[in-house]
Amino acid sequence: MKTAAVFVSLFAGASAFGVTRPNVPSPVILSAALAEDEMTEQQKEILGIQQKWAQVRFCSDEEAGKLEPEWKEAYDRFNEKYDSDMERMTEIAEKLQKMIEPPKVEKKTEGQRRRDKWAKKQAIAAVRAAAAAGN
Repeated sequence: MKTAAVFVSLFAGASAFGVTRPNVPSPVILSAALAEDEMTEQQKEILGIQQKWAQVRFCSDEEAGKLEPEWKEAYDRFNEKYDSDMERMTEIAEKLQKMIEPPKVEKKTEGQRRRDKWAKKQAIAAVRAAAAAGN
């Protein structure tokens, strides 16, 4: 009975600090493509460029060599940016990895602990001797 009362009070205390989500529906963005007969000439041109870029972006270097100069330049810019971003993210991931999993320090052996204790005693004795000589 007592344990039940303790658990109920713990639950009530924890739920007092809980954050609740408001019941507000999130805005829904509908993205539907227009039929081609309903598009203006400018929209058709943009759609053509989008479709061409979708093909160019994923082609290999050999295929990119056969592209028109404008598309080849865009492909090169895209790949340079992609490579530099990947290098930056790799560096960030390596730094974060060191923070998440710090390097493990080897446990000291009994002998090492004794040597450290003896060195500490020697250092204290040297400081005391220097202080006594200075007085």
